[in-house]
Amino acid sequence: MKTILVVEDNDMMRENTSEILQLSNYAVVSATNGRQGLELALDEHPDLIICDIMMPEMDGLELLRKVRRTDSIKKTPFVLVSARAEKSDIIEGFDHGANEYLTKPFEGDELLRVVGKYMHNSAHPA
Repeated sequence: MKTILVVEDNDMMRENTSEILQLSNYAVVSATNGRQGLELALDEHPDLIICDIMMPEMDGLELLRKVRRTDSIKKTPFVLVSARAEKSDIIEGFDHGANEYLTKPFEGDELLRVVGKYMHNSAHPA
């Protein structure tokens, strides 16, 4: 079973995203901020990380930078999620190494489409 790490400080958003993924037969681990997310990424080596940008303690862009600099997880596909939908915000996310950028609110089928792109070919090397 593929494992997805969901990093989101909004309880309802984190729970809804996790439920959509679990109902589609993914194992989900979750964190409420980037610091926790980094710890879980290092412990769990998820197949995909879905991460909000604006969070306390460590934001999503900082988490993404740390993931990309850590050999054991640097190739893990990373999806940024944010209500910030300006073209400059999206470009900044890709410039930091994101594979995808989803704007909130998103539909469950949109989430699963993006996740599916990476789960079917997720033999990412450590």
